Amino acid sequence: MTSALGFSRLFEEGKADPREVTEFFLERAKKADPDHRVYHLLTESRARAEADAAADRAKRGLRRHALDGVPLSWKDLFDSAGDVTPAGSLALKSRVPARDAEVLARATRAGAVCLGKTNMTEIAFSGLGINPKMGTPANAFDDAIERVPGGSSSGAAVSVARGLAAGAIGSDTGGSVRIPSAWNGLVGLKTTAGRIPLDGTVPLSPTFDTIGPLARDVADAAALFSLLNASKPFELEGVDLNNVTLWLPGGIGWSDLDEGVATALDLAIRRLVHAGARIVEHKLPELDEIDALAWGGGASRLVAEAYAIWHETLAANEAVVYRPVFERMMAGVSIGAADLLKSDTARRDIATRYLAATAGVDAVLLPSVAITPPPIAALEAGGPDYFKANRMALRNTTIGNQLGLCAVTLPAGYDAAGIPVGLMLQAAPNTEEKLLRIARAVEKVLK
Repeated sequence: MTSALGFSRLFEEGKADPREVTEFFLERAKKADPDHRVYHLLTESRARAEADAAADRAKRGLRRHALDGVPLSWKDLFDSAGDVTPAGSLALKSRVPARDAEVLARATRAGAVCLGKTNMTEIAFSGLGINPKMGTPANAFDDAIERVPGGSSSGAAVSVARGLAAGAIGSDTGGSVRIPSAWNGLVGLKTTAGRIPLDGTVPLSPTFDTIGPLARDVADAAALFSLLNASKPFELEGVDLNNVTLWLPGGIGWSDLDEGVATALDLAIRRLVHAGARIVEHKLPELDEIDALAWGGGASRLVAEAYAIWHETLAANEAVVYRPVFERMMAGVSIGAADLLKSDTARRDIATRYLAATAGVDAVLLPSVAITPPPIAALEAGGPDYFKANRMALRNTTIGNQLGLCAVTLPAGYDAAGIPVGLMLQAAPNTEEKLLRIARAVEKVLK
């Protein structure tokens, strides 16, 4: 499948037409996704109108952005004017916004084509991607066993991995861009909180919610980032890995890995060393501390904010809410203000010490996800196995959200089941451009 920038080059050279490419994706989605497990909604009329305008601009040499005319999918928590936007929940099935989310409006002004809205974990509150109420898209890399796709941007990842969109836009509160990207062989960028506006986005936890792209490669991810950020594209090439220092911290992030994940990442690290990257192996205790704080009982700001926003809606619609999401959300009732403020103080202290400790390195290396995606059927009923798998899916990615970092996952090989394995690079806040340049150099080695 051609990359997003590959389509752009074809449009620029007059070798392809945005209208034909848009029709290709719309028809492909209808045939490949008849049960609407990937796309909650195809916005066909909008897509065709946007493709018509893009084709006219391309003909006249007036393309607005590198992704002008390129068809993208949007996670179903981004408002699109006049379209039902339920954020994966039947409790919100009548929610029809009057205007586009700011990021969708930005992309539209730049000429991108909106193909439709992709399914997601209910109200973005799970790392597995299971949603029996609205549809669970199966992982794109196992045709024999339907495995979880990763969440909460499940349909976003599968839409790109299965060739149903040239790129996708998702959100990441605890790993919701990076987990499905890692499990579906994509590049996923978690941006710094506040870097891209959340206006018109259905919230989970405003403190930690971020927006980011899911893409076929780093170049596409960088182009999508500039689209969302309303910034100029930047040069990706030129980083010499001989001048890059990467921290391999061990500890919680590298513990309890599935064997296939560990094997693939060991080979990836060896390739980076052979390519000249300086790998520093040293403990980074702040990772263990933030993990304990994020998952400790009684004082999660993420859960507290989610409960404050949604508990009344979910309680009024309990019968149609997926039980594991309902139970996790309602746990917020027990969080007290004093404990929450104490937790906030501890988190800020850990983040300050983490940034000071890592100031001399370019990125910290972690497995994106510690485990191979389990079969959907084994977890759909909920219960202890669901919550254990969800915890392990989210464990490593949540660290970056809690510390306020930016991070990117890159395909780094395959496990024994043939499922992609992701390697995550996390860096200081608001350094996305530098991180993506380093990621491009790493990508060349890992490919």
